[in-house]
Amino acid sequence: MILAKNDLDVLLIEAKKHPRFAIGEAMLPLSAVWMWIVGEYFDVPEIQHLSDANRIVDNVTESCGVKHSVGFAYHERGQPFSGEHAHQLVPPEMPFYKESHLLREHVDHYLVESAGSYGVEYVDETPITDVEIDDDEVTVTTDRGTTTGAVFVDATGGNSILAEKRGYRDETPDLETDTRAIFAHVEGLEPFDELIDEEDRPGQTNRLHDGTLHHVFEGGWLWVIPFDNFDRSTETKASVGLMLDRNTRPRDESLSAEEEFHEIISAYPDVERHLGPVEPVMPWIRTGRLQRSASESSGHRHLLTNHTYGFVDPLYSQGMVHTFESVFQSAKLLLEAFEVGDFSAERFAPIDDLHRRQLETADLLVSNAYTSMDEFDLWNAWTQLILVESVFPDLYIQRHCLKYLSSGDPAELDRLLRETRPGDDAPFAPEKDALLDRSSAVLDAYTAGEISAGTAAESLFDAMKRADWLPRSVYDWGNEDERHIDFADPAVTGELLAWGRTDAPAHIREGLFDFEMPEMP
Repeated sequence: MILAKNDLDVLLIEAKKHPRFAIGEAMLPLSAVWMWIVGEYFDVPEIQHLSDANRIVDNVTESCGVKHSVGFAYHERGQPFSGEHAHQLVPPEMPFYKESHLLREHVDHYLVESAGSYGVEYVDETPITDVEIDDDEVTVTTDRGTTTGAVFVDATGGNSILAEKRGYRDETPDLETDTRAIFAHVEGLEPFDELIDEEDRPGQTNRLHDGTLHHVFEGGWLWVIPFDNFDRSTETKASVGLMLDRNTRPRDESLSAEEEFHEIISAYPDVERHLGPVEPVMPWIRTGRLQRSASESSGHRHLLTNHTYGFVDPLYSQGMVHTFESVFQSAKLLLEAFEVGDFSAERFAPIDDLHRRQLETADLLVSNAYTSMDEFDLWNAWTQLILVESVFPDLYIQRHCLKYLSSGDPAELDRLLRETRPGDDAPFAPEKDALLDRSSAVLDAYTAGEISAGTAAESLFDAMKRADWLPRSVYDWGNEDERHIDFADPAVTGELLAWGRTDAPAHIREGLFDFEMPEMP
């Protein structure tokens, strides 16, 4: 859509057909913000509609839920769930975005149809069989014939012919994470909040059911994504997926996908109580290893999308964030390439750097998360660290949006294009990265058997206690009893802003809180 809007001839080749089932349904504040940025920057309202749950209902579909909670419920084998093992982050209410659970079948179909309204030529049920890249053009071959163009954007995912042909694909991904999945869409999901005692609920502004709930246990976790948790949604389905560490939970070929799913959840009484009664509306899908990576993401007259370049795991819902970071930079690079007639590998090199940073960071966070799932104390400490990893980067990107809304100057968004990955130059980045590196080293020592889980957890908590750049008036980092934070409470958000403008270290005060809240309609 962006390219066609800028008067380029675009051919979109689809191997299958829309509408169709797809996962990757849970947004974050940051993914909603990035959809808003891309739609605003390139003036494509159809993309920006996806940044707000109400705009989705008004313009796209009535089948999406809301994601206004990120919840984790840790379970021990054979034991009932305890509220002391829960974590919940409720994001702030912002005037220009509202996160959703996207029923991708409808959303993806909408985007394909919208592309046609911009002049994109679309063909489906047309698998690509070959791609040739010469000095002056690209030739794409399908079972319908051949076509030529100036640039090939490869969004074919793990089945990329181009990546295989050019030797980009790593036969064995050089990633620490090694996981598999079992998933389906289901009917009959009850809110987990209603199945547990009141004292076990987080008791914040929103329920666990008002967002994505993660059931976590040793060696794996489940996503629970309801599409019916928005009063404007007419959908009744939910997305449920089981993620498993292949080293500790190898695939059981003696069972079907559905049988294996139920056998695993049966070990956790309240997971089984929540998900045992649901009815699949499609056959359960079971995968092998999900991870993939590549050595390159671009070259002369071609580039790979981030999802084609590599993938780690759906934990922490980073997929949409990575996609729209990539779209933002890729579209800008492509438009500049057509403007000057230069399609060299060097021009597209920033995409390699971006995708490599995305993949490395995701692998670090996710692999350490699976390690920390061994025991609750360790999981508790790691989940606090993930809060550090999310709150400040979110605010940094939002800061650019708020400054843009106040000034109307696109240069505020242009600045995000100058970083290898948006957020790399944030004022808190050195401290955050150092904390993450130290914590990762502690978990490596635990994995090597050099320290116990309890000692590792104490080390992580201690590192957060000593991080004097964190706002303790909002959340007591390093306190093992601190598990929830509610940014939908104006008092909590106000405390964060007050800290940032008065008590934060000078470099954070001046480089992160230097904005005013603009007036919004």
